[in-house]
Amino acid sequence: MRLGLYIIASIILMSIVGIFIYTINPNNYTVSEFGIPITIPIAIWIVLPMLALMIASIVHMMFYGTKNFLKFKKWERETDTLENALYWSLLHEPKVHKFHVPLFKKRASLLSVSSLTVDGAVDDITDKLRSALTLVTEINRGEYVDLKAKKLQKVLSSSNPLVIQNLKNRLLKDEHFAEELIQSKEAYSDEIFDEALKVFSLKTTFPKAERYAKVYTKENFFLLLSRIEKEEDLGLTQKTLDTFVVALSSKLNCGDYLRIATLMMSQLLPDENLKLWREYQAKYSEAQIAYLYLLFDYEMIDKAGEYLDEHGEHEFKRFRALFDLKKEHKKYKITDLMNIRHICEA
Repeated sequence: MRLGLYIIASIILMSIVGIFIYTINPNNYTVSEFGIPITIPIAIWIVLPMLALMIASIVHMMFYGTKNFLKFKKWERETDTLENALYWSLLHEPKVHKFHVPLFKKRASLLSVSSLTVDGAVDDITDKLRSALTLVTEINRGEYVDLKAKKLQKVLSSSNPLVIQNLKNRLLKDEHFAEELIQSKEAYSDEIFDEALKVFSLKTTFPKAERYAKVYTKENFFLLLSRIEKEEDLGLTQKTLDTFVVALSSKLNCGDYLRIATLMMSQLLPDENLKLWREYQAKYSEAQIAYLYLLFDYEMIDKAGEYLDEHGEHEFKRFRALFDLKKEHKKYKITDLMNIRHICEA
């Protein structure tokens, strides 16, 4: 019962009882306490206990009402904390939340170290949780979401899978963003930087890529090179190639040099290509087989023999066998006798 209604009902009841008693017996009754006589009508004497009971009841209801109100507010705060925990778990950025109600503490504390994935549509949820679900859905759908506008850019960590996927989405939608990201390598994770290099390499030309040769990975360099095989004119020059080879020399192996050499056969004249790889074999031991391969492929057999004579008999055994065979059967080509995939195993 509401307190106001209870007070009104009690006053009405006391009034009815008082009037009823007064009509029956309007006389007064005197009580002496501590030598002080108190004389009031009998009807009032009868109503006084009812008044005392009403006051006691009001105090009782106010006490427990306040107690229940505080308890409700505590539960309300706990549900707000639970909502926050769910919100950050949905965004894959779980945070530590303190629960004070044992029922929550023993169950909801798990959200502080958990990420939630929702499979399906949810209707009856709060606006805050709905906003988190909407953001997750948009990012997973391949859309780019401006986290700064949603005041989440500085809150979500760079390793957050949603942040990573969101950046990947932007890389696919904004052709200029890949280069911007490469220029700010320190601000992004290795995974995102590598993805940016991949996207950049699929669209750029060698003159543009040359500016970032020092941060290029071997895999993305070959991704850029592979576009030459599709007869794309990417502006590759000897100078540009040299820039990349110098930057990646510590990561390139025999097979890598061999692949580069064969690709350059379509970009440079034989004399230019041989001169270039003569320089490379002198600088990088892993490039020696690539140079030998070019000599045989260009049918420079005498020069190949001279090169083999400059090295010990235990080196380049397959090429030595090929050289001996070529002296007697000139019609054979290196590709007829040697699988390019296994040359470096010689």
